[in-house]
Amino acid sequence: MEAWRIALLFVVRLAVSAGILWLVFRYVGMISFLLAIPIAGVLLAKPIILAGENWLEWAQRQPFENWNGNYYEFAGVQIRVYPVGKALWFADTDVLKVLGRKPTLMLGSTYDVHEYNLIPDTKLHGFSEEGIEKLLRNSDHFDARRMLIWVQREVVKQHRRKLELAGLA
Repeated sequence: MEAWRIALLFVVRLAVSAGILWLVFRYVGMISFLLAIPIAGVLLAKPIILAGENWLEWAQRQPFENWNGNYYEFAGVQIRVYPVGKALWFADTDVLKVLGRKPTLMLGSTYDVHEYNLIPDTKLHGFSEEGIEKLLRNSDHFDARRMLIWVQREVVKQHRRKLELAGLA
């Protein structure tokens, strides 16, 4: 159900409930008023439940609407991977978070444009497959070698397999 219809249903039922409660309190008395409260609850329950379901569906979609990549997880860090043509680009903030570093201006001068650049169709900088390999081979972080193996086996190899199966390789 659309959000505006749920809101309208809620407002109408709230008005009806308030009217019933007011009439009962005004003309019958306090005890009847207390007995009429469950009627208001029944009238308001459906729109509240519908609104909650719609909100949960919306909240579940939110992380995936920001970008058209894939989520991967390494060492408890979500790593965004963007397929660009046949190549993969890894979001720099995610990769560097694993290594305990932050993106700096030095990255642009350390890597070639085909290794580190803006990821097409996004506002993010990222490492290409060659760039992430170079970064991880030169890093002295204790997770760097493990991440390099993970990138090669779990991400790049799986991406190439998908391309093969789709006949795009």
